Amino acid sequence: MHNFNNFKRFLGVLAVVASLLVIATIVFRMQQEVAPKLSVRKLPLQVDVSLHKFHYTETKQGIKRWELTADRADYNKQADISYLSGVQMVVHGAGGLGELLITADRGEYNNGTRDIALIGNVRGKSNKGYGFSAPRVNYVAARSMLQTSERARLTDIGSELEGTGMEYYTQTRKFRLLKDVSAVYRQGGK
Repeated sequence: MHNFNNFKRFLGVLAVVASLLVIATIVFRMQQEVAPKLSVRKLPLQVDVSLHKFHYTETKQGIKRWELTADRADYNKQADISYLSGVQMVVHGAGGLGELLITADRGEYNNGTRDIALIGNVRGKSNKGYGFSAPRVNYVAARSMLQTSERARLTDIGSELEGTGMEYYTQTRKFRLLKDVSAVYRQGGK
């Protein structure tokens, strides 16, 4: 009987030790599993914040003046400039002037002055039928003006104007070509 009790104690101790080994193995394996790494893209130098699908609206006295949309915006805090790609700018006109849609390959938005440099294949098209194109156009926020010192082309139904240097006031839709101007007028708008 004494041997039988010792055998039962031995089996009890063996069961406790086996249970502790199983628990220790489970805990050890749980600690060995590596948490999945989040794939966070490293930002390039000089970029503090990067955004996809950037959208900014400028309002004055509760009225939309213009909207800026870009596929991507990289903000540099030191320069206080956002570098944009795939740029669209919609200028809202007052008094029935309609909207002007401007597209560009890229742009630079100065957060302090709210000026915008539109760079590469800049094209403007109004819902009234006229438009312009130039390699680079700057939007000067303080004057609500688009300007370029490069060759610009203006088109309207039946006419084309081309010149070097352009000033285009977005709130009145008045423009000036500064020099070397040529014009083509087609009767009947063809």
